[in-house]
Amino acid sequence: MKILVTGSAGFVGKNLVSSLKNIRDGKDRTRPELKIGEIYEFDIDTDAKLLDEYCKNADFVFNLAGVNRPKDESEFMKGNFGFASTLLDTLKKYENKCPVMLSSSIQATLIGRYAQSDYGKSKLAGEELFFNYAEETGAKVLVYRFPNLFGKWCRPNYNSAVATFCHNTANDLPITVNDRATELELLYIDDLVREMLDALEGKEHRCTFDGVKTVLAEDGKYCACPVTHHVTLGEIVDLLEKFRNQPQTLIMPEIPYGSFEKKLYSTYLSYLPKEKASFEL
Repeated sequence: MKILVTGSAGFVGKNLVSSLKNIRDGKDRTRPELKIGEIYEFDIDTDAKLLDEYCKNADFVFNLAGVNRPKDESEFMKGNFGFASTLLDTLKKYENKCPVMLSSSIQATLIGRYAQSDYGKSKLAGEELFFNYAEETGAKVLVYRFPNLFGKWCRPNYNSAVATFCHNTANDLPITVNDRATELELLYIDDLVREMLDALEGKEHRCTFDGVKTVLAEDGKYCACPVTHHVTLGEIVDLLEKFRNQPQTLIMPEIPYGSFEKKLYSTYLSYLPKEKASFEL
């Protein structure tokens, strides 16, 4: 199977490509039915001419390319809608009807605090483009509306509060929390990548939306990762403080397998400077 990953140098793309290569190279043998061949990595610095070759040969496309923090808000539509249009036009050019996944955002609901989001509007436009493409060509389209993401290789001081909190706590830098009671829906990168691999095997999870709430449904129009966590900013900050103080207190919070605590701890460790990665007992 030949797989095209756009936005391959980004947070999600980097983690996905790493997992795909581990499967391809036999380092990950948990998915014996998945046969990975070529992995086409396409990002903003990639020669644009390669998109034709990749779209011509791909058996599955993960479209993770997008703009999160542009200098001008008009760039949202160009980056999130414009490239998606180019991608689909190129697939149509070569009559390639392989499955195509789109990374969208919960902000595309345009509900509540997202109502006036230019980012959300650009993501919604991309969604509609993909659904129209599916109707026109008969290709399988998988549209995911991601909540807040966190995990290793997520860029701090960019668009993830958890990444910023982990980075700053690990490096003894101050953090600012305006409202400790603010609740976030968080999706861990390893859970997301697992869902992407499920999608590659044709086992994606479907859903609908009740406002901004994801409702899993077998006949849902959208797709979703079935595992997310609802956590307040205060809970995150308190846990990180305990992780930082552990070398002195020798007390570690409970981190059960699969828990948010364990996932946050793994994320925190990924930002820890080497000189802090060991300590005397």
